[in-house]
Amino acid sequence: MIHSKKTQHSFTRFGVLSILLSASVFGGLSSSAQQKNGNNRLGLEPMTYRAQVWVEKEDLARYGGEEIFTENLKKMFEKTTYFWNESENKFKYYFEFVPAGLRIYDIEGDRNRYDEFQRQAYGPLDTAKYDFVVFFALNAKSNGLWCGGGGKSGQAVVCCYQTLEQQEKYGDIFAKEPPEQGTYSNLGHEYGHVRGATDIYQYIIKAEDNPISHEALRPPKCNMGNGMWAWSDYCSNLFNYTAPYKQLPKDLNQRIFPEKIHIKVLVNGKKKKNVTVKLYGTRAGGRKNNRDVYPQAYRTLQTDKKGVAELTDIYELYHPAQGTPGLPPSDEFPYAYWFCFLVEAEYNGEKKYVWIPDWATQITKMNGKNIHEETIEF
Repeated sequence: MIHSKKTQHSFTRFGVLSILLSASVFGGLSSSAQQKNGNNRLGLEPMTYRAQVWVEKEDLARYGGEEIFTENLKKMFEKTTYFWNESENKFKYYFEFVPAGLRIYDIEGDRNRYDEFQRQAYGPLDTAKYDFVVFFALNAKSNGLWCGGGGKSGQAVVCCYQTLEQQEKYGDIFAKEPPEQGTYSNLGHEYGHVRGATDIYQYIIKAEDNPISHEALRPPKCNMGNGMWAWSDYCSNLFNYTAPYKQLPKDLNQRIFPEKIHIKVLVNGKKKKNVTVKLYGTRAGGRKNNRDVYPQAYRTLQTDKKGVAELTDIYELYHPAQGTPGLPPSDEFPYAYWFCFLVEAEYNGEKKYVWIPDWATQITKMNGKNIHEETIEF
């Protein structure tokens, strides 16, 4: 991505709170998913990411106490590891997620205090022991699952809120087995955010929401929101690229965009000068709009003598500064981000189109190239 669509939290200091830390039961812990499921059958280099897991005192008791919860937690993380590696992919590594320590907190019977402790989970993290945080609130007032960035130590924080009613209806967080979807696979999606991925469903455009070419945009199937048991080439490339980083670099967004985009226009196989090329941005769905192609061209260019329309500052192209001409009103532009561009070339009254989503340019960069190239032919 990496455009982050994650909830951001600032760390707030509180008074003395009742918190217990228990890591001894995780001593020497390593997931047995590889031995149990034969996941690493290709002999890939393992990449292990260690979670500090927060669970509330009474929630823990309701799940059978620390020893039982810990054993079931290890099994659930094994299922998530299995889900990651058994999904269709082009991984260069074997990705493993393990619970490395349990943080027990006490809301003292007040469910309003879950959020208070969640904010604490964004505080300083011992990165010698942990790489990210998973925060459970299992008697919450509403259901929710998300990944937030901005932890004090640069860590991602995955939050899982579940009501008792949901757990009674669908089973507790340990209930489901692969390939049935459950908390283990939902966490797998969130761990995609931990490793830098954006939600692929934000790129889906219905034909009726594209007033320019009237065609739909259907991204490749991916666990990041538009399919199950498959990682897109975008995610495979991204996870391979970020694999060595336990916490993602702050400038990752900038690193994974190429320097330029070249849009080449050919007419009868020959390069064509002075062809008009327009870029129309796609935006996420908001309160006032669906996910759509914005009807006003964001950029208009002409091909040069080589038949190429060149774009530079590609990170800024997708991440436009506030006040840039051609943007929708701020309340109609979720995340202030163009997810994709629909490129239109017009020659002798005929128009042709190509999509350039940000992740396509990122794949180019992550494969070592600084120019992303697209060709439109008449």
